[in-house]
Amino acid sequence: MKIYGIHHISGIVKHPQENIDFYTSVLGLKFIKKAVNFDDAGTYHFYFGNNDAEVGSVITFFPWNSMAKEGVIGGGILATTTYAIPLNSISFWEERLTNFKVPFEREFRFNQVYLAFEDMHGIRNELVETNIGKENDFEYNGITKDYAIKGFYGGILYSTNYYETKKFLEEIFEFKLYKEDDEYIRYELDSDLGRYLDLLKKDVKRGRLSTGTNHHIAFSVDDVDAWRDYLISKSINVSEVKDRDFFKSIYFKEPGGTVFELATREPGFSYLSDFDLNKIYLPEKFESSRAIIEERLIPVFVEPVLELVEYPYYNKDTFTSYFYHKNLLKKINMYARLSKERKLTDEEIQDRDDIRQKYVENITRGILSAMDGVLYENEDGDVEPFFKIKKGVEQWVMN
Repeated sequence: MKIYGIHHISGIVKHPQENIDFYTSVLGLKFIKKAVNFDDAGTYHFYFGNNDAEVGSVITFFPWNSMAKEGVIGGGILATTTYAIPLNSISFWEERLTNFKVPFEREFRFNQVYLAFEDMHGIRNELVETNIGKENDFEYNGITKDYAIKGFYGGILYSTNYYETKKFLEEIFEFKLYKEDDEYIRYELDSDLGRYLDLLKKDVKRGRLSTGTNHHIAFSVDDVDAWRDYLISKSINVSEVKDRDFFKSIYFKEPGGTVFELATREPGFSYLSDFDLNKIYLPEKFESSRAIIEERLIPVFVEPVLELVEYPYYNKDTFTSYFYHKNLLKKINMYARLSKERKLTDEEIQDRDDIRQKYVENITRGILSAMDGVLYENEDGDVEPFFKIKKGVEQWVMN
């Protein structure tokens, strides 16, 4: 039995559209699949990778509710995802991150320069120049193949029990020690992409899995059934074999607390590559509920953006209200520009006034919606639901 390299990495983020904008428009990764969590159809599962969706290039994300408590990067979490970029491309990426107003720093490890930054939700990433990995032919939003991310170089692992994690990686996984310094041990795996794993050489206080953290790291194997039997023989608590359509896998925690997944390389992420990305990919068990699932999830789009924004909507209703509001504002601005060029007709003036009224009403609904569930303290010191004075507030807003 053998572990070949990093198969994929999965993180937890907040807003789904912000996640797509960052990893496509900023990092230039290809949006491979728009799916749902195989264990929770109410949560999206996004897949990004290189042009061929190679194992070792795919980062996936679960967008959780934006109100979820933020995670804490610490022991038992893959702290950083490291991507491989072509040689002589780091200056391009510094300029690109600057243009998107993404803060970054140059860091050094094992005599290499890493460009370190976080995404919009706190996931830590690095870029490192390397000749490993083939050229990524996918070009998007100003990133040509001369600079495109090729896939994973590796990652940085934090452990609550450094010694036991080290022992596990070397004795159970039989990882080969590649380099070591005062801070890290680097293991080299038998793979082109996803070749390295760096282990911090100290115990770290346990982190909290939630938004802004990596949920798990997966490694490539041939036979998950054999691995499951082997891990059980070592008294390791391991899941049943899961069929994820693109691979089969098992899950368990290594002694330092990190969720590890072992996943087969076949059929691979390119399986069903002709699937319409405008549709949500659903496992067969959820297909009968497609209409309900699609109705509840926020619509998302893969479109090039030149700047990152925080989207104010958080569910289907607020999404509809947001775009309704934007369209009203667009029409108001159109009439404002037109009125500077010529006199508006009576019909245009009436239409403009109707749109302005709808605009005010939409803002009012948004304010009142935000008040739902808010408590206030009255003159007697009693705490009451704010809806009791909503009517007065509504009249004030409208006037």
